[in-house]
Formats: sequence, C-alpha cells, structure tokens
Amino acid sequence: MREAIEAAEHIALIAHVHPDADSLGSACAMYAHLLRLHKRVTLFCASETIDERLFCLPWADKITSRWSDAADLAIAFDCGDSERLGVLPKCTVINVDHHSSSDGFGHLKLIDKEAASTTAVLMAWFRSEGIKINAKMATALYAGIAEDTLGFMSRRTDASVFEMAAELTRAGAEVATVNRALFLRRPLSNLRLKALILSGLSLLGDARIALLQVTREMFAQSGAEETACDDVLQEVLGLPTVSVVLMLCEREDGSLKVALRTDDGIDVGVIAAAFGGGGHHFASGFTATGTTLDALTAKVVDIIEKELE
Repeated sequence: MREAIEAAEHIALIAHVHPDADSLGSACAMYAHLLRLHKRVTLFCASETIDERLFCLPWADKITSRWSDAADLAIAFDCGDSERLGVLPKCTVINVDHHSSSDGFGHLKLIDKEAASTTAVLMAWFRSEGIKINAKMATALYAGIAEDTLGFMSRRTDASVFEMAAELTRAGAEVATVNRALFLRRPLSNLRLKALILSGLSLLGDARIALLQVTREMFAQSGAEETACDDVLQEVLGLPTVSVVLMLCEREDGSLKVALRTDDGIDVGVIAAAFGGGGHHFASGFTATGTTLDALTAKVVDIIEKELE
C-alpha cells in the first residue's frame, strides 16, 4: 500500500454509505497522514447526510459527496462489499477492512478479519510502516475502535484493544470528546424515533428474540435518520432474556434493511449470509427488495428460531 500511495498524485479516501466512526475514522486518520506527505486528497462519502456525532473526528468537515474521476488511487475503508462504496472508481482501489463477509473487492487488499475494527487494521499498518501517529490521527483511530467495540464492551475487546486505546491516548487522542459525541450526545429526533420503535417491541421465541420494525412513517414523524436505529439495537440487546435482536427498517426506495445483533454465541453472520448479506458473527445485516415487511419478518424469525434450538 505504501508504494501505491507514494506513486499516486490524487488520492480519494472512501467512507462507506451511511458511515460510522470506524469507516470515517479510518478515512480521517489516513487523510491526516497524507497531508503530511503533501498529497492531493479527497475525503468522499456518497451519503449526503452524515451523522452529526461524527464531526468530532478531525477533518470530517472536509467530506464531500461529489466523486472526482481525477483521482488516480482510491482507498476504501470498512466497506465490506463494493456496493457500499456508493461509486465505481475507474482508478486503482485499495480495500482496507475487517469484515468477515468482505467480498474481497479492490486491486490491493489490507484485510484482517480477526481485527476489532478497520481502524485497528489501519493502526497496525501505520505501526508496521513506522509511521508516527499524531494527535488528529489518534483521535480518529480511537473513535473507530471505541465504536466498533461498543465502548469496549463487545466480545472482540481483548487486551490488545485496550493496549491500542492506551497508545492512542498517549499520542493525544481526544478521548473524552469522542466518548461524549459517540455515546452520550443524541439529537431530539433520535429520542423520538427510539420511543416509536420501542413502543412496538415484540419478544418472540420464549423472549429470546427481540423484534423491532421501523417504518417510513416513523422516520417522517420523528425526523430522525436511519443511523439512529443502531442505538436502539444495542439497548434492546441488554434485555435479560434476549439472545438476538432483529430490526427491519423500511427505506424510501422501498427496500428493507435488516439488522441482526447477538451477544449469546449465535452466529448471526450465517443468518445474514442466507439472504446475501454479511457482517460479523455478532453484528450482521442485509438489504432485501420485492417483499413486504411482515413477510420478510416471518422468514427471518423462522431461521433465527431454528438457530436457537
């Protein structure tokens, strides 16, 4: 990857559609590094609306939804599959990722499916190349690690994760600022959507399956964006009897986004893969078309119940 970066004149850094702190944090950390190399850099995301909490990341204000074909190198972060790029680059593409379901797109790949986050993969690369991590890079990397480990509570949080967090803190990461932004700050619209979603919560399969359905009317009534749904997923997973949380979300284009979360040793990645989706064994999802909310719900619940037997 070093050679490709050195040879490039204009580098586009791609955060996936509806970015999270891991994807955008990786891109922002690389952005800071490339500025030191005096490279021409574009920070790109196809989504026109970005979760306002992510603007705690250094350089996040530089993001644009306009793609430039002038780039001769693109580096995609945490995208999982090429569809999440939101663009078809004509140039060389480097795929940096940690998703177990990554479809392996890209001319060059830096993928570690055992890593806690894509920011962790990138941090390891910085280390291997002897690249000094400055305070802005540290802040961006810390944000991705913190978010993808659910505030250091996920099963992927081991000693190495805490060691990375400590190293980034010593390098000047603004830990308190990031933690407040990612885990405490919420717009009123998110709270309104949360109330609407929880009012329709159903417990199935001896209360081991939590079902959440999010309609377009809920988004319109609350004014919230799709990214607001993630907080509800994690909160419901904390219910004492729940092993799997299933959320189905109606999108404006008529498609249905399905998200699965578990903390009980069940591989939801296998369930998502049955529908052409992916992710991790504890957090997976997919998008479906040509079906109704209730019909897809019944189909997925049936598969989950069989996994729980």
